[in-house]
Amino acid sequence: MSDFSRFNFFFFHAVARVWRIILGLVTWLFVNAVAITFVENIPFSDALYFSFITGLTIGYGDISPETGVGRILAVLTGLVGILITGLVVAIAVYALRETLDDNPASE
Repeated sequence: MSDFSRFNFFFFHAVARVWRIILGLVTWLFVNAVAITFVENIPFSDALYFSFITGLTIGYGDISPETGVGRILAVLTGLVGILITGLVVAIAVYALRETLDDNPASE
């Protein structure tokens, strides 16, 4: 089995163990988009885009909250995005470590 296949195995094995956490965090992004739609009075598609761009901590700035509640939601979404990013990085590090530890050719 190649290193890439090994990495994929360990990565998706770890994702399968924490999928509920990932689903909960991504659900927050959708719920946030609904809230932003009403609070900021923008179309749902723009609110969903804003939620994911903020959650991924990219923040292009083309859509920004104008109300206090919208700004609080944006900050909370940024924090959720940091959790998502950290979780994905932790899973990738775990998979890489397992791939390298499990591979006798890497010694």
